[in-house]
Amino acid sequence: MLDYFRQKIIDKQTRPLKIKTNNKFASNRFSHLNFMYKTYGKKNPNLFFYIIRRTPGGGFFSNLNFVIHNLLICEKLKMIPIIDMENYKTIYNCKKKINKSFNAWDYFFYKISKYSLKEVYQSKNIIICDNRTSLNGTSSQSHSTKFKFFNSFNFLTKKHYRIFKKYVRIKKSLLIEADKFVKKNFKGKKVLGIHYRGTDMKKAPYHPYPPTDKQMLKITKNLLEKYKFDKIYLCTEDINNLEFYKKNFNKILTFSNNPRVGDKKDLFDSDDDMHRYKIGKGNIIDMLILSKTDHLLYSFSNIPEAAIFYSNKKKFPTTIIDNGLSRGLFLSQFSFNLKKNLPSFLGGFK
Repeated sequence: MLDYFRQKIIDKQTRPLKIKTNNKFASNRFSHLNFMYKTYGKKNPNLFFYIIRRTPGGGFFSNLNFVIHNLLICEKLKMIPIIDMENYKTIYNCKKKINKSFNAWDYFFYKISKYSLKEVYQSKNIIICDNRTSLNGTSSQSHSTKFKFFNSFNFLTKKHYRIFKKYVRIKKSLLIEADKFVKKNFKGKKVLGIHYRGTDMKKAPYHPYPPTDKQMLKITKNLLEKYKFDKIYLCTEDINNLEFYKKNFNKILTFSNNPRVGDKKDLFDSDDDMHRYKIGKGNIIDMLILSKTDHLLYSFSNIPEAAIFYSNKKKFPTTIIDNGLSRGLFLSQFSFNLKKNLPSFLGGFK
């Protein structure tokens, strides 16, 4: 009860941002963030628009996580949220219009307000969000965030889920496509969902190490034997991981339209004008399908954690492979292959 009233007092103390001479704003609620104030015209003089932008951003659900958190910030500031992934491009932007828009948000989600970007950028009061969402960022010693609400989806709270349900509406065509897949393949079946990252994650600095084939094979066999799953739904961007599972198991389901590559080619490298949209589409459909599985096997990653968040189940059965975090740019280039081949008592993966 005390926490409830304390939160109410804090909410009432939230004030509009104060303009400083250098066009920066300060808020008593979010003093650790660097908001920018801009005036682009005379329209809507009594409104404050909060521009959510992240450029070039990160992975699909890292970007969505960032948006959800900023929608929460925006609501606390009592402003109008605007997501701009057209002027502030992400790695999912295409050179041609998708769903009649150059705004990458509109590719996959419906608009969150009635105001167009054109009108917003003719308005008087524009607040542009910080590229960060916390004061401390990431600790260089532990490589773990000190501001847990932006570390990953598994740290998001009921407040974030409420924000998600209020603002974030996935395009109907994507929901229908995922639902058709589930109805066709999952009906009457017990399904193990697997997310198996590869490619760039093997060398990405300060990221969770992906699992090895040996780990995945052993744990998958154990889960199949223990829980008697009828099917496996495999989510992976790595063609080698897909072939590995097809070789060892005969009940593999995948969303077949997903772009997949090997270690020698970047996932985003393609001459296809719609390739980046297809990657994002595959990500969101994979998430929707994984959310309908009966058990999830994965290493720390946003797609399976977003699936758990989206499902809103009180208890989602999971098996998580934790190989720890990679280090700096130099060590990360070879440490995965080294640790994969070392025994665990010499620092290799368990």
